Amino acid sequence: MTQAPNILYLMFDQAKASAMSFLGNDEITMPYCDGLAEQGWVFEDAYSAAPICTPSRTSVHTGMFPQVHGVTCHQNRAPFNLPQLAELLQTAGYYTAAAGHYEPERNLSRGWHEQSPMHERGPLFNSWLDHIRSGRKDVTWSSGTIDVEADAGNSALLTDRAIRMADQAKASGQPFFLHMCYDDPHPPYFVPRPYDTMFDPDSLSLPETGEIETLPDWHVKARMDVGTNAASEADFRKVLAIYYGMICYIDDEMARLHTALDERGMLENTWIIVGSDHGDYTGEKGLFNKSESLYKCLLHVPLIIVPPNGKNEPGPRRVEGLTSSVDLFPTLLDIAGVTPPQNQGNNLLDWVRSGHQQPLRQEIFAQIGDYHGYIGTSWPSGMPASGRHASLTHCIRTMDRAYIVDPDNGDEAYDLTDDPDELNNLLNPGAKPLGAEFDDLKSRLNGFIGECSDLREKLGVIPGDRGFVEGWE
Repeated sequence: MTQAPNILYLMFDQAKASAMSFLGNDEITMPYCDGLAEQGWVFEDAYSAAPICTPSRTSVHTGMFPQVHGVTCHQNRAPFNLPQLAELLQTAGYYTAAAGHYEPERNLSRGWHEQSPMHERGPLFNSWLDHIRSGRKDVTWSSGTIDVEADAGNSALLTDRAIRMADQAKASGQPFFLHMCYDDPHPPYFVPRPYDTMFDPDSLSLPETGEIETLPDWHVKARMDVGTNAASEADFRKVLAIYYGMICYIDDEMARLHTALDERGMLENTWIIVGSDHGDYTGEKGLFNKSESLYKCLLHVPLIIVPPNGKNEPGPRRVEGLTSSVDLFPTLLDIAGVTPPQNQGNNLLDWVRSGHQQPLRQEIFAQIGDYHGYIGTSWPSGMPASGRHASLTHCIRTMDRAYIVDPDNGDEAYDLTDDPDELNNLLNPGAKPLGAEFDDLKSRLNGFIGECSDLREKLGVIPGDRGFVEGWE
């Protein structure tokens, strides 16, 4: 009997699609991911279901959008009665292991044979945490302000843990599901040597920040909250250079893990997936980090799927067409030969195998609540999270339009053909009336919101407990 294939799922934390060399950024080189892109399937229009960590990762592991699983902010925990990816794979005979930022403290801990959470993160992260708890906010968008050992990279520690897990997986004799969740390029914007000087800030292209008059009102307060209203062009360039360095650092660590698995003979029958939970502003709209907003820079993410060598699968290709992070749930289960329970995802393998001539999705959706789940709170890391949302914010995106329903701060609409950076809100006061296509978008979005509500009730979702987890956002 042929053993089921292994699954190696590598994940950046907060890597935006526009920063990836294999997606067209010619200012950065990522040898490992670029090599995978030449061997596998590159999904050019992949989007996250949420713009922050916990809701996004819960969507990957349940195949449900935030409104259904109920994790709409970092205060929520995954529900108790929705099946999770790891437990389904474990039941199917897989050795399951996870390291890094995979959210076990938020109830994403079921089904793992071995776990190594990210909290033991090394001196760099701990120095940053001590610094922000002192009340400083500049470290979110600055670098070089903390006296730490630059060689103390947290992600290298995670790779070491993953290699030890791989040894345990091999000893088990079972097919393995190894989920490696690196914690870069997530802030703080620090990176070990030599990645800190890999990019010349003056040589990099800065994103458009937009005129404050054309952006939603909350941007004014957000820029003041994080201090970017006072940041210089040099500050923006410095952060972008460090952000690219962090991506290259992770690319090298992924390569190191790949080599270790290859030396152990563990890649011959292994699917490799590379993705990210969500993106980052990195200067877009004059902001850094992330927020409870539903813009392309926060939602558009890299996604590569590489089948094992010698398998009867379509060859390397660029796959155009909208996909959602909820699609990974049925896709990974299909790789393992597991019939997925009810979910909101679509199987990407079926789509690629069919030649992907027809769009998988006509539109994608994303949802988010208040950043930390309660009003009037801004965690001291300085992200633009000033208690903007008491209600869920929703968006619908097509290839050329975006509509955001924000009950607390006003709706937004963008023509992505004329305004790909989403700098001109077509619903600003004094703007021209929207065309019928935007009315249709809003109608479809409202229909989706209703479907999510009905599905949550049908499934009888039992919410996880709530409570703020000290030490991480």
